[in-house]
Formats: sequence, C-alpha cells, structure tokens
Amino acid sequence: SSHFGSRAVLAQGIRGTASPTPPPHSPGKLVAMVPAPAFVRLLALAAPASAVNHGYNSSRRWLPRVAVPGATSAEELVAEVDLPEHFDWRNANGRNLVTADWNQHIPEYCGACWIHGTTSALNDRIKIMRGGRFPDVMLGRQVITNCVPAADGGPPPGCEGGDAWMIHRYLTEHKVPDESCMPYQARNMGCTPYTVCRNCYPGEKGCFAVKDWTGYGVSTYGNLSGEVAMMKEIYARGPIACSFATDDKFMFNYSENVEQHEGVYVTDQVFTEDQVDHVMEVAGWGETPSGLKYWVIRNSWGTYWGSAGWLKLRRGVNQMLSESECHWAVPTFDDLDRVLEGRVLGSYAGLSPTHAGEALASQISAAPVATAEQLLGGAPLLAQSTAGEGWHSAPAVALSFAVGAAAALAAARLAGRVKSRGPPPLLG
Repeated sequence: SSHFGSRAVLAQGIRGTASPTPPPHSPGKLVAMVPAPAFVRLLALAAPASAVNHGYNSSRRWLPRVAVPGATSAEELVAEVDLPEHFDWRNANGRNLVTADWNQHIPEYCGACWIHGTTSALNDRIKIMRGGRFPDVMLGRQVITNCVPAADGGPPPGCEGGDAWMIHRYLTEHKVPDESCMPYQARNMGCTPYTVCRNCYPGEKGCFAVKDWTGYGVSTYGNLSGEVAMMKEIYARGPIACSFATDDKFMFNYSENVEQHEGVYVTDQVFTEDQVDHVMEVAGWGETPSGLKYWVIRNSWGTYWGSAGWLKLRRGVNQMLSESECHWAVPTFDDLDRVLEGRVLGSYAGLSPTHAGEALASQISAAPVATAEQLLGGAPLLAQSTAGEGWHSAPAVALSFAVGAAAALAAARLAGRVKSRGPPPLLG
C-alpha cells in the first residue's frame, strides 16, 4: 500500500452519493431590488428562530458518545492549572496560532457548518502542536463533504448537515488531504480518487486523480460540555468545535446587538435542543471591563460577518446552548513531517519517497516504542504504527518524534502545558 494519505482515500461502506441540496431560500432577486440593510432587517423580523439550519445534524441516534479508548480528558491535563481570566489562541503570548477564515456559503449555499467548524479547530490544533511553524495546514473541506458517510452508514450528507463526531470518527480510519488537493465547491460530489485529489494538464488534455498526497488524520477524540471543561480543553490542547442554536437575529443583526453589550452578543432567547442548527469553533474566552464573561468564537460566514469573521458570545449561562455539546480531537500530521524532512518529495503527479527517506523509515520502524514514563510521567502519549508510518500522535498531545522531536515537545509544552521529566529520545 502507499505510504501517503491516499491509502485510505475511499470511504468504505458508502452506498452511493447524496445529490446536491438546494438552498432553503434564494433571495438573490430580492437583494437586487431592496437595499441590503433593509432586506436584512426584513428577513430578521419575518423569519422565526432557527428558520435556516446552517448544517448541524446530530449523529447521536446512530453514534452514541461512548468513551474512545485511550482518550485523555482535559480534566486530567490541566487539573492543577489555574485558568486565566483571558485566553485567546489568536494572541497566545503575542503569537497568532490560528489559521485563515472561511465562508461556507460560497460559491453557493451549503449547510456545511459542521465541516467548517470542525476543520477550523483541527487546522488550529495542528498549528499549535507544531509551534506555529511553516506551513499552515487547511484541511480539505470538499473532501470531507464528499467522503464522510452519514451517521447511519448511508451516503455522505455533505451540505445536508452532520456533526463533529462524524468527522473525527472518520479521520481515525481515513486520512484527508489539504485544501490544495480539491478546492471547496459547496456541493456534494461523491467520494472517488478524482474528487479527493486531482491535478490538471495544460490545454485540453484534461485532469487526473493524484494518487499520493499529504494526508492528515485524528488519533483520538471525544466530547465534553460545561464552561470549565471547555476552558480546560481549549487551554490544554487548542480550540474545540461546539454546537449552537441560532436565530435570524444572530444571523442578520449581530452588530446591532453587540454594540449594546461591550462587543459581546447577548440574547434572552430560550432555545431547545431541537433548535440546534450550527457548529462553530471556540478558541478562547475573556471578560469585559464590567465583568461580562464571553467566549471567543470563529464563525464560517466570511470575514465581513461579525468582527473579521469572529464573535464574542456571553459565557457561563449556556447562551444559545453553546455549552451543551462540544467536541475535541488530536490531529495527526506524520505525512507532512516526512515531506518537510525530505523523506518524500512531490512532482506534478504526486508524492514519492526519496532513497534517504526509505532508509530512515526502516530505522524508525525498528526503533523501540517510547514509554509513557519517559514522556509524561504516567500519561500515555505516543503510539507507533506499521513500518514506514513514522510516529502517530496519541492520547495526551499529538507530537512528531522523527526529526526535531525536542523542538516539537518544547512547542507542545508551551502550547499544551505538558509536564515532562525530560526530552524524548531522538529517533533515526
């Protein structure tokens, strides 16, 4: 089998391909006739709460939230740490450790908040775990749209909605490429090698599926709820993906609301579980000068919405059911490590191993597994997979331990508050 991400490209058990779902409303012609601000107010007044589902569809009925073997909770990671009053991964000790923003609604409307909120958190966690080093990784949204099957095992729901649990579960068994393999199309395209990673020839020679590409996965994942648990997980390992119940006031009148509450969105609307319709990334928290607590949240509606695409939401009162269900995962990026180490190089047709890379892979596959005691004084951290696969991240904090392992651990200590007795063994 291939050494790269393509070895698990096809979703097993998929029984077909979901057809594209049209948007629930198409206001384009109205927008042309009515000034934008007036049209926005009209929609906000005319539509009830949860008139539009932005892409959340719970998988709980088919995928119970059972404990994932080997998962380490945030309670275990930061039980002895006093959480700060303010924390934001966009400004962690003066460094920005989040990636770029997205818009799920272009080139056409797509109920893909579950994909955007989840992948944004994973992108940021990869950046955090790598200490902000080149490159920023933006996971392939379209590949996840095409390939993650429905919770009941049916065709990929894509623009029809899902949740973070489905994506995290899929990524423990299948890798996906970054956005450069398959740009976001905002529609369901089916899961084939051609719709996962492709390249095109000049002129009229057409396009082809790229067989070997840099893949990214997940080693372990879990869910949580409650203000303190959310803060601990964010502080320990990075942003999380949470579900929200929204209404059209939030969608269209966010700016008017926050102007009245020190920049924080506050609502007295009472929501029920069946009104949950959105997934967003939560990346920090803080308090206003008057003591109003808030979450730092990334939306997926473009940078022209909210505050450069982000928002502050009242914290500690389960506002918009924001503290009811959140998800975390530890991403893996061993394929990227091999590329950056020169063990793999790419051409127009994809990746291939170098001679030096094949030799190093043999050395790594024969190296002993690092023990938990060596690394965290008791908490499991690493697991070694098949020959040539390098080192996979496992429960506590995902790290790369081939070349530059000491630097990776130092970055993890800074970002994830990992306590270790000493540097891990360097391999190879």
